[in-house]
Amino acid sequence: MYCVDEGMAQRDGEHLNIQCLLLDQKESGFVTDNDDKYHYHKYIELIYMLNGTIEACVGSEVYMLNQGDMILIYPGEPHLVRFLTPNRYIVVKFLPEILVTSEQTFNEFEYIFNFSSVNSCKARVVSGDKNIGRLMNSAYKTFACNNYCSELFVRADIIKVCGHILDFWHRCGEIVPIRSLPAKGNLMAVNRIVQYTRSVNGDIRTHEAAGICGLSDGYFSRIFKSLMGMTFTQYVKSVKIAEAERLLKCSDFSVTDIAQRLCYATASHFIEDFKKEKGISPKKYRML
Repeated sequence: MYCVDEGMAQRDGEHLNIQCLLLDQKESGFVTDNDDKYHYHKYIELIYMLNGTIEACVGSEVYMLNQGDMILIYPGEPHLVRFLTPNRYIVVKFLPEILVTSEQTFNEFEYIFNFSSVNSCKARVVSGDKNIGRLMNSAYKTFACNNYCSELFVRADIIKVCGHILDFWHRCGEIVPIRSLPAKGNLMAVNRIVQYTRSVNGDIRTHEAAGICGLSDGYFSRIFKSLMGMTFTQYVKSVKIAEAERLLKCSDFSVTDIAQRLCYATASHFIEDFKKEKGISPKKYRML
């Protein structure tokens, strides 16, 4: 299994917060920007089918997409597209941060958490939403024109697309709710810890997280669970399992090496956690 970090998209020598592409494949087969390699990146990726049929392989899961279907791929997830028929589709990649303002509100925190949750069970595929199709087309055409203020118009379209996705998840009962309205300081502290925990792949303990927030262990634990609907220990485990999936697909590290990189005391403990979360051993997951 080969997998590459696609890195940041660029235009005119600058890194892009958003990139929009139109891909037109006239023959079937495995084709990606990196030949037949899985790849991953820091972006949320949306693929919207204009016509034809593809298979989107995300980790060990395979999703068939037809005209009018859209799939969401989270940051860091190894993925690959297989073209089953001639097709055309729009790809939009964007950093999760575009969804929030500098003065992040309670609702915005819930939005960005649901779009970047490593423990997500939400539907990846949204089908038949004409609003999403219209907005994805608009975002691509505006991005391609690259006129003055294009960036603002593209961002507005993508935020609207995300609104339709969130609304779909909400109607399906799949939103992970932020369960109580805390003081804004607590909200910001938990948000900071969520981002930090991801950046260190879960290599942090509860008392360390509490110290970073300037809170007692008990108070931090209560605030975190009230906001996130899970304990901090459960969240750390979900972050580690997500990183383990990436390493299993994107590296030649042994299971023991991965367990050590994720700060597990033993490989058997890592294997047990992975099987509980994914329903399959790390070794079998790598072979899929």
